[in-house]
Amino acid sequence: MPRIFASSLTTRKNRTTLKARTKTLSIALFLSFLSFASCHKTINDLSAIDWVSAKYKPSQITRGGLAVLPVGESEGSPVESQWIGKELASDLSAVFGKDRIVGPDVVLGYGKDKTLAPLLKILKKKTAPDTVRGIMGLNVVGEKLHVRYLLQTDIRLAEVAGGAEHIRIFGRIWDTRSDEIIWSGYGEARGYVYGFFPAVPASFEKDGARAVSGLVKEIRKPS
Repeated sequence: MPRIFASSLTTRKNRTTLKARTKTLSIALFLSFLSFASCHKTINDLSAIDWVSAKYKPSQITRGGLAVLPVGESEGSPVESQWIGKELASDLSAVFGKDRIVGPDVVLGYGKDKTLAPLLKILKKKTAPDTVRGIMGLNVVGEKLHVRYLLQTDIRLAEVAGGAEHIRIFGRIWDTRSDEIIWSGYGEARGYVYGFFPAVPASFEKDGARAVSGLVKEIRKPS
């Protein structure tokens, strides 16, 4: 009898342990599912065209080629501006063709060129509307880079506010033959991640990628 009782007690204990483990596993699976279902990214595209000349058509870039100049840093850091520049070159290449786009890394290779260096320095620094007057002689840049058009960009906003990463990239396109701005606009994104807790900012890369794709989307719009 004692042996039978002991065996029965062990079986009951095992069943209780199994039930507890099953319950724990069920809770864990439920929480995992809930986490997967509730944890999502929301990155809003706020990009827009600021101004466009009647002369501008996206097909001009395909025909004449476009150089992505090193990105200015009204906000952000050199590392972030370099990352944005590479993303811009990549996205533009996907739209207009790799052989039509000159990336900022190639442009930087002319940083010691006595003819181009002063102009490239000015274009990286002077991105505000009141600083463009007097920028001339861009045909030299175009000839050296074998393109007609230049994309001048600047990180105007890179901050975390209201639980979201907010990035704004200003861009303008120059025609090197006329020293005229023919297009300007913004690539802008605001993003966050929701989980069980209040929203947390999306990474700079995730938010920046959306801002870049937004800017490229506006550039490729027909006028």
